[in-house]
Amino acid sequence: MAWDWVGTTVAGLSGVVGTVFTWLAGTQGRRHAEQMLARTQQAERRARLWHERREAYFGALRVIDLDLRRERYKELGMLDKLREVEGHWTKAKRVELTTEAATALWAFGSDQIRDLAARWISASDADNVAEMRQIAIEFRATVRQELQDGSRG
Repeated sequence: MAWDWVGTTVAGLSGVVGTVFTWLAGTQGRRHAEQMLARTQQAERRARLWHERREAYFGALRVIDLDLRRERYKELGMLDKLREVEGHWTKAKRVELTTEAATALWAFGSDQIRDLAARWISASDADNVAEMRQIAIEFRATVRQELQDGSRG
């Protein structure tokens, strides 16, 4: 009779220990799920921002290509080609394209790209075609480097 309480006590303690460890496992599981959700959301944000940056860079590259093509046609006296380009890309369309590209660059571009864009605008306003060509080379190289290096996203 003196030992009758031991079995009941051991069973009760086993139940308490089991409950405590079940609670701990649940807490750790919830914490792990929260961490995984946060990591997933962060990765999705990075991917979205990388996509926005890429689209901004492609928009700027279209502006650069269009402006340099127009200048090349002027230099070579290819007035028919120039009229064809300007017929499709009217002044209003070019201004809209440039504004959209600049806005996207200011929002999503790196500091180096924004600096090159500011230099491009200055050179373009001054009709400095040699400077525009040099900036275009630098811009393309920087875009290529940034888009191929996923760690900058």
